Amino acid sequence: MINTIRLNTKSLSLVLLIFLGFLLKAQSIPSPPRQIVYDNQNVSKIYITIPSDSLSAIFNNVYSDKEYKSQFIFDHNGIKDTIHEVGFRLRGNTSRNSQKKSFKISFNSFINGERWNGVKGLNINGEHNDPSISRARICWNLLEDLDLASARTNHVKLYVNNSYYGVYANVEHINDDFVLQRFGDDSGNLYKCLWPATLEYISNNPNDYKFTSGGRRAYDLKTNTNDDDYTDLSNFINVLNNASNSDLPCALESIFDVNEYLYYLAFEIAIGHWDNHAYNKNNFYLYQNPTDGLMHYIPFDLDNTLGIDWVGQNWATRNINNWGNISNYNALYQRVLGIPEYKIKMQLLLKQVLEQMTSNNFINRSLNIKNQLFNHVKNDIFYTYDYGYDTNDFWQSWTSAAGGHVDFGINPYIANRNSSAMSQFLSGNSKPVLLGGVISGKSNSAPLTITIDAIDESSLSQVIFNYRNIGNSTWTTLALLDNGSSPDKNAADGTFSGAFQPGQTSNGIEYYWTATDIQGQTARYPCSFFSHSLHSKSPVVINELMSRNSNNLSDQNGDFSDWIELYNPTGSSIDLTNIFISDKISNPEKFHLKSNTLPSQGYLLLWASGDTSQYNNHLPFKLSGNGETLYLSYKEANGTFITLDKIKFAASITNQSYGRMYDGNNRWVTFQNYPTPNASNSGILSFNKEKVLIPPFPYPNPHLDFFVYKNTLDEPSEISLHNQLGQLIYHAKIEKNQEIRIENNGLSGLYILTARYSSQTLKFKLNKL
Repeated sequence: MINTIRLNTKSLSLVLLIFLGFLLKAQSIPSPPRQIVYDNQNVSKIYITIPSDSLSAIFNNVYSDKEYKSQFIFDHNGIKDTIHEVGFRLRGNTSRNSQKKSFKISFNSFINGERWNGVKGLNINGEHNDPSISRARICWNLLEDLDLASARTNHVKLYVNNSYYGVYANVEHINDDFVLQRFGDDSGNLYKCLWPATLEYISNNPNDYKFTSGGRRAYDLKTNTNDDDYTDLSNFINVLNNASNSDLPCALESIFDVNEYLYYLAFEIAIGHWDNHAYNKNNFYLYQNPTDGLMHYIPFDLDNTLGIDWVGQNWATRNINNWGNISNYNALYQRVLGIPEYKIKMQLLLKQVLEQMTSNNFINRSLNIKNQLFNHVKNDIFYTYDYGYDTNDFWQSWTSAAGGHVDFGINPYIANRNSSAMSQFLSGNSKPVLLGGVISGKSNSAPLTITIDAIDESSLSQVIFNYRNIGNSTWTTLALLDNGSSPDKNAADGTFSGAFQPGQTSNGIEYYWTATDIQGQTARYPCSFFSHSLHSKSPVVINELMSRNSNNLSDQNGDFSDWIELYNPTGSSIDLTNIFISDKISNPEKFHLKSNTLPSQGYLLLWASGDTSQYNNHLPFKLSGNGETLYLSYKEANGTFITLDKIKFAASITNQSYGRMYDGNNRWVTFQNYPTPNASNSGILSFNKEKVLIPPFPYPNPHLDFFVYKNTLDEPSEISLHNQLGQLIYHAKIEKNQEIRIENNGLSGLYILTARYSSQTLKFKLNKL
């Protein structure tokens, strides 16, 4: 069914054709909060102060990447933050010769490992080819809407030595921090792939893929540079090029996230991102993710899109089935779409992208960018230099072509791309597309939770997790549900979940997923199977942490120490006698949890204060606000250590916690405004989302001589504490959004805390050690 929606603009009535098939929404890769750095509700100001001779050297040597020492001031709604020593230089390719240039600001140039608000640097892009200055931001927003790995983007005003340089796109850099926050691990190889990155086979020698073009490697390794080992890339290219058509799906799916690439390719076709791998063998990253063992494709450089063309093509009408450049051998694009099943899956995903891209919500957000920037562009003299653009060109960028390399206004491009794509779709029903499969749990003594996202143009009749113990030939099936019942969190969101208890002698499982729609089409992913290793020790996990605690939560001394939360995902209590926690793999026994017992689905809060002299839940180390790795280990009788859990966390900002999306879940997210120490993790909560209220809670539980009751509600409460005999031990009133410390000098055992509100009464069971 096709509906027509008319969106009135100042000079154009735009017809948007929307595909209304039943497309289940995948939720694969959560984005970190925007924070003030990428706040898209405001246009912040950046002030650079640099010696005049250094600034002259930058402009006289446009191809130099030398960084010059400068002072940086960030003004966010009148609140200023100053960094006295940053690196400042030009960045980009063709923009280096433009009048409105692009700049790189680095915070770790003169202090190794330094970050500002969790980022190493800023890419400040002039976007001189784009009269809207907004195409890149609009496209990154779309990618974020699709729940794929996307760069956070907003706009800022740049001042250099008090001179206004104009409005710039502030686009997050894709680096080790980026992949850590999206994929949960930054220890893999990250390759920046630039022209001529065809992914053609050269030889079995990994060093042959280190060739240079234009003074840099076409496949430029950005992490693990000391090792400089291209074995994973060489293997990927070998399989991609040399597997037969019949063997390619199974061979490729075992080393590369094919479905995710099809989604990115659909996105690139929808926005007309021709300066990519498929058409121009350019502008993409490949990341070898150790967490799932797969190579992942990530696009970038999205400014020449939405109707901008430099190669003589009409990207609004180009045939989606022959979209790539046949004169280039772009191995990934051509080999993958050479498989009929993959081509029809890409079509299904393109429908998903177009539905989002033509939605009222997306169009209106795009128009809001125009309104947000207009007054700031008025005084941007650099905006006028390269092509003579003025404020009329800026305002009309959404409705009409500027001429030259700008063939379409943004909205007409979207309407024409959508309409032409609908007429180009091949007939036939696609098999479901499975994305982002996750297994949560590493111990065979606790249930494993299974989660996967599914997309289909019709309803799904079943999604199945198929598994067997390693070494076993018999497969077992587990039906996954999307009905909101545990462990599924939200009904009908396209995320299917289930749980099962593995055999307690199992050292691992092999598994794959299948999904069947009501048309009878069944998809299997992967074509072969993956494996997941298990240990036989405690299933306790690191659940949440805060590495920059300023005033979020105070410890027993009233200090705001950093904290770590452990969680027991099982239905019974766990003995922590032989468990240790450390921030050094070389010294796993930094802190012994000793005789603590963690109750079923309970939490243990540990304070990373660096002082263990007074309390048994204080650690002998502190957490680094710039990120580090934590290790939870079990000590065997022979003195060896088994890693129960490991988490590497990124740099954070003050009072921001990092935790599992849900308790025990394998996906880690940032809780910017609503950390949940000693309470359940409740999904992504940040200032970009509508506030979700955290219920009141006492902590720590169990406790020693005292505990704290945190009233998170917007109403006061009357609280009382009773012992097992029903005797009143404590009574007080607590105001709204406050916390109170309650001393408990009674005997060890069970206590009942009652909190009476005007709207409800809450009761909590507390254990005193």
